[in-house]
Amino acid sequence: MSTDHIQFNRVTFALPVQPFKVTAFISTEERLPAVTEFVLRLLHTCGRVSLAAFRDYFGFSEAEALSVIESLDRQGYVSLSDDELTLGEEMRQRFEASPDDCPWVTKLKKRSDVVPFDLLTFSMLGRAEFAFATENWVKLNPSPDIVGSSVERARRAYRESFGRIERESARSRGEERERSYGVHSIESVEPRKAGFVPLTVSMEVDARNVFSARLPNEFEAGASLELLTEFRERMALSFEAQSCDGDGGLQDFLQIFQLDFLQPYAVGAALNVHKLATDVERGLPAPAGVQPIFGNLCLKKNRDVVLSLVHEARTGHKGLGKHFGSVAWMAPDYEFWGRGEDFRLMVDALRKTVRIGQKGDDLFVFDRAQERQEAAVRGRYAGTGLVELHLVRPDATANTAWRSSVELMLYPGRFAVAVLHMPLEAAPGVRVGVGFISTQSKHLRTVHQMILDAANGNRYAGRWSPNRDGAASRSMTLFEQCPFLAYCDIQVPASTGGSVIDA
Repeated sequence: MSTDHIQFNRVTFALPVQPFKVTAFISTEERLPAVTEFVLRLLHTCGRVSLAAFRDYFGFSEAEALSVIESLDRQGYVSLSDDELTLGEEMRQRFEASPDDCPWVTKLKKRSDVVPFDLLTFSMLGRAEFAFATENWVKLNPSPDIVGSSVERARRAYRESFGRIERESARSRGEERERSYGVHSIESVEPRKAGFVPLTVSMEVDARNVFSARLPNEFEAGASLELLTEFRERMALSFEAQSCDGDGGLQDFLQIFQLDFLQPYAVGAALNVHKLATDVERGLPAPAGVQPIFGNLCLKKNRDVVLSLVHEARTGHKGLGKHFGSVAWMAPDYEFWGRGEDFRLMVDALRKTVRIGQKGDDLFVFDRAQERQEAAVRGRYAGTGLVELHLVRPDATANTAWRSSVELMLYPGRFAVAVLHMPLEAAPGVRVGVGFISTQSKHLRTVHQMILDAANGNRYAGRWSPNRDGAASRSMTLFEQCPFLAYCDIQVPASTGGSVIDA
């Protein structure tokens, strides 16, 4: 793996697109009928041909020869003077301009195309596949003035993009592009149902701890410069809208979990992000039972570690018995967490793994929602495969605000995960995840307590269906809905962790 740029999150943005059916007349260049072209090429080669020679060569009668010549003369293709036949001036010029010694002629041709344009710059998107976005994606919605003038914008964009449209159309048919002078007139423009193109952006940091967003290669190679610029600007505005004050809670996080081995990377409230990421990738030494992780928990490298631990617990490993239970996953209060394909893959894999060997266990995700904001939060999980979504009320206590930025995961009795999503310097609204996976009892207790602090009592807002509108299920307590969190002791063998301490 290259350490020049290290990935710490992947977010799926939804680029708004809309197909338009455009019916137009285009000016095309076409070959003439075979017999007509043969006559003209004969005259082009010979220069002049007498009427008698023309008649005898083709075996025409006098009347037939005159009829053919009159027809070609009316179209300006030939000229008859003193019983001698020559090419017309326009046709002579066409032969001179032709790259293949064929007399191409211009004709108006009616055609219809269904062309998708993005709704940010109205650039043609070629063969881009688009879908109707879920709320789990971060939508870059177009401005109202663009939506209101979309037909006129599509009309103009069709003219400007016609060369590319023609190439794409010919390629899809397996044919060569038509010889065309462009659009003569546009008869109609019919908008079709709008949709979105999902674009998963890799969020990375370089050796100077500078943030960059890497777009999908295919999109970056095929999109116009105008669209790429606008997309990046809209993406940056989305990040900046989520910027917040505060130091991010790094020192509090390191202290509460006793992560002294990470202190060399902390400079006060700041973090040497790239150095830490590089060392984690190379195998940063850590206390027994602790594995440092860098970046979002949904990244494949981190996902594989979590899945391996769950699988080992449920199948038995290294002499340990099977250990069944559900998984609790507390989302951080961060707009760009869990947005996209990586989260869906994580949910799918975790739900499958956590049901190995015993039915009834599942993945329980907890997220924060203010009163009357539950539907918006619930909607972000639609289409992800999640079943158990539980909402809690945010904690507004100032001295613990950093805790809402901590992502927590607990497999009771086996392992815990804590990841602090802290602000990245000089990148407003962008956060980078740093944390650990641990089998130490003290970490399991602390993570368990933090989940209960955030979700128990009057903060618990019930179980909500990610895929159906409506209120929460009937009023129940946290422990009634999530009984696996009500255990009273840690069932971790002493060999896998340190001493048990109170959180």
